[in-house]
Amino acid sequence: MPTRRRHRPVRALVFRFGVALTIAAVATASGIIALNTLIDAKLATARRVRVHTAIATNGPTNFLLLGADQAALDNLSDTMWVVRVDPNRRTALVVSFPRDLWVNVPGHGLAKINASNNGGPQLVIDTMRQDFGIPINHYVQVDYPAFKGVVDAIGTVPVYVPYPARDDVSGFYSPIAGCKQFTGYDALQYVRSRGLAYYSSTKRQWLTADAVPDIDRIARQQNFVKSLATLAARKAVHNPLTANTIADRVLKHLTVDTGLSRDDVLTLVDTFVGINPSDRKHVRFETIPSAEGPVQQGQSVLYLSNPAADAMIQSVGGTGVGANPTSATPGSSATAGGGTAPPTSAGGSGGGESVPSSSVLRASIEDAAALGPAAPVTPPCTASS
Repeated sequence: MPTRRRHRPVRALVFRFGVALTIAAVATASGIIALNTLIDAKLATARRVRVHTAIATNGPTNFLLLGADQAALDNLSDTMWVVRVDPNRRTALVVSFPRDLWVNVPGHGLAKINASNNGGPQLVIDTMRQDFGIPINHYVQVDYPAFKGVVDAIGTVPVYVPYPARDDVSGFYSPIAGCKQFTGYDALQYVRSRGLAYYSSTKRQWLTADAVPDIDRIARQQNFVKSLATLAARKAVHNPLTANTIADRVLKHLTVDTGLSRDDVLTLVDTFVGINPSDRKHVRFETIPSAEGPVQQGQSVLYLSNPAADAMIQSVGGTGVGANPTSATPGSSATAGGGTAPPTSAGGSGGGESVPSSSVLRASIEDAAALGPAAPVTPPCTASS
């Protein structure tokens, strides 16, 4: 039986959560108790920040979602998503930008993309516009207590853990494999994990599960968010008190741009209402294609992989990679998932089926055969949860 080791202290807690999906679920359920009044009242509790954003039109709208911890010693964000909502088609595309992408930060030169948040939200928006031509219409940042609070508000979230698992940095520990019911505390440690390890009963040792930590974490993150959004919507619809609790626990930890209005929230509602977030025809999760490359300033970094990265950037309204010098050369060994790990999704702006997170993690282990058979998947878990 694997034993738990003492964890090193963690300086910065980060939040990885699809706030757009949660707000939509909350607002949808809140139709029972005066939707417009509720949204106005809840939005009034969110912190506001003045930023220069692209003017929204009647077409698709881009929301930049960041996850951060205001109590951290720095302001680095490990979670950076562009959510493109098309209200006319009632579809949404959620694109993750790995924190280790090596990009040009305006006025600061080459650095990891998450370092742009050190200059505040405007610099992140400017980086998206300058490097990729992506117009950002609204800015949303959410602190980690909201994530834990939402999970606890709905009870628990089922997550399939194929082997005994741990991460000594994030604090995640699951000594027994199988379908686990995660509380907010468990879930936060799980989605923060960048160094997951599985226990081999045959070798009696822990084996690294993440070939490319940044990419593998995104796969876990995206699958967890889809499960969480589905549960939040289901429970909120049937219980207005739960809907109100979710709204309180999310919105009081939000920082949004001064222009975000009730109509913008309703745009999200119109897109997500009645839609299963796991349905790729309406809600799609992708990751910018990238590849590992030369170390920069003593740091392991990721480089954009073309032409797939260019196509995905264009799918969220950007102009593409363009002259950005940090992109990998065509024909490199990069995949849509980055490095040598299997892709989390197909590249480009078209279709393609997502690889379940458990498959991504299983294939990422160098000596996968040493782990033996994975734990059975039992309800309410699925192979991709």
